[in-house]
Amino acid sequence: MKATVTDSDEKGIAVLVTDDRGLEHQIEVTYDGGIPYHGTDDYPHEVEDRTLDEQKLMTQVAHRAKLAAQREFPEGDILDPEWNPDQLARAIEALRTMDIDAFTEEFETYYRYVTATEDAADVPIDRVEGVYQPFLVTDDNDIEYVPTPVVQYEDSSGETAMTHRESRFEELRHEPKFTKFTATLPPLEFDEGAYEFPDGFQVYLIEHFAAKIRDVYRHVGEQPPEPYDEVDVVGKFLTAADDEYYRDFIKMIE
Repeated sequence: MKATVTDSDEKGIAVLVTDDRGLEHQIEVTYDGGIPYHGTDDYPHEVEDRTLDEQKLMTQVAHRAKLAAQREFPEGDILDPEWNPDQLARAIEALRTMDIDAFTEEFETYYRYVTATEDAADVPIDRVEGVYQPFLVTDDNDIEYVPTPVVQYEDSSGETAMTHRESRFEELRHEPKFTKFTATLPPLEFDEGAYEFPDGFQVYLIEHFAAKIRDVYRHVGEQPPEPYDEVDVVGKFLTAADDEYYRDFIKMIE
């Protein structure tokens, strides 16, 4: 897809997106990431009148417009850094340059949570939906704070539950000098000798964030650039490229 910022004012940013079919979309993006207007006469205006492929394309077009707007106005709060490939590259740099002793101290708990989830977090392993390790990165791309990992799982009543979140982290994450990134993995069992802790797991997390960049490009309907197109590890769980992302939409049109 091709996206071009065509105008801006105090209310927001106008973006023209040309999709993979060569059709144009006029998008308005607010500085806080809203989409008040998505204009096109080439697709049904009502969501329930669209096919899955049409809904997928319309969704990806909107996300592509927000990425273009964020790049044009980096001071805007349009995209979460986790959905901005330019920001995710900072997480890779922070992990890549982290001293191995510091990495060992900060990420050993996460390694245990990922490789021995049931024992480490005291949750039913067959119901785990994700193991999250947030961390805060400074403007100089240094990892400043790594809290206890959080596990998302299905409780006995079938509801989604989370393990404890550190209150100190919740306070720090809102400070302007920090950018929050999160490693998002399912429970994993590595082959013997593969990604051994600490050095190997440091490499794995770098690859994981490279996979996030890969998936963000797919999320906006674009081919990931090299070398991200060749990354073959888990990134995000769901993006707009996945049919499962549209579960509610599929139920609505069935």
